[in-house]
Amino acid sequence: MSKLLLSLLIALLWGCSQTATQLPTEIGVNNARPRTGPAIATYLNTLYARQFPNCNKIDSQPAFLCSGVTLRVTARDPAGQYKVWDPSPTSVKSGGVSFSYLRQDANFGRLAWGYGNGYIVYPFLEQPAGKLQLQVLCSYPMDAWGWHRSATAVCVPTPQYPNVSGHCQDAGVLTAEQFKAAWDYSYENKNLRQCDFDVRDERNHLAGPAFYQSLRAKTLLGETGFGEQNEVIISTWAAGSANQLPIMAFFFIAGGTNAGLADAQYNQRDFYNSTTPKIVVPIIRLTPATSAAAPAAFTYSAADQAVAQ
Repeated sequence: MSKLLLSLLIALLWGCSQTATQLPTEIGVNNARPRTGPAIATYLNTLYARQFPNCNKIDSQPAFLCSGVTLRVTARDPAGQYKVWDPSPTSVKSGGVSFSYLRQDANFGRLAWGYGNGYIVYPFLEQPAGKLQLQVLCSYPMDAWGWHRSATAVCVPTPQYPNVSGHCQDAGVLTAEQFKAAWDYSYENKNLRQCDFDVRDERNHLAGPAFYQSLRAKTLLGETGFGEQNEVIISTWAAGSANQLPIMAFFFIAGGTNAGLADAQYNQRDFYNSTTPKIVVPIIRLTPATSAAAPAAFTYSAADQAVAQ
């Protein structure tokens, strides 16, 4: 993960020898090209189905760089002080922004707070040229309950359980099985007790295995893991960076009255009006999985769009 450009050069040497569980062609920075709404939906289903332990068979390239769906649920600021794609004052203070990571082998059926809309960012190795590289700091298999951890830092222990709730490697937790044993150890405050899998850039070859173990841990938790979203923390970026943000899609949860659609449409228009030159980000329907073994689905409908491509 560190020395990423060197890793990408090494990745080219693997291009002709990828297995069915890895990318069949070379992958590198800025591979992506602008896509239509239907193509984005197809691409999201592809990302969701990729079950890679890392990218390009390189441990310093965690799987979030080339697979899975990294998403953030959103609610508009009632005071209108910041856009949904900008860091909130809380995130500016803490230094991190909370996302979830959805993949077929790390399924969950409910988003944070039960919210029904948000946005999805590109995986770094396949994002368009000229976009920010968002830095993933750590991964929690379950909701981190960050508001109980610290207001001025992220990926840190809780005051109640300082010896076990920081970085997993510091608590002697290196595998999904060890995480599950620690989770099962207590009957209360499990989310507060959980450690985070440290995937910071400086961990190099340890970052990829750490992230993969966080995905495996969620699966090992069975119905408990499926019933709640995971949490990945991304380092806070500068506000007012709409044109540079690697936003792939706005989404809403499909079903019932499609209550999240109106917010997704507002956000699509707001983003379009906030960019120069103008960028149209499609709205995608997310149909969550109904069980750990069932797939989620991403679909596009022209009727959902508030801004035409």
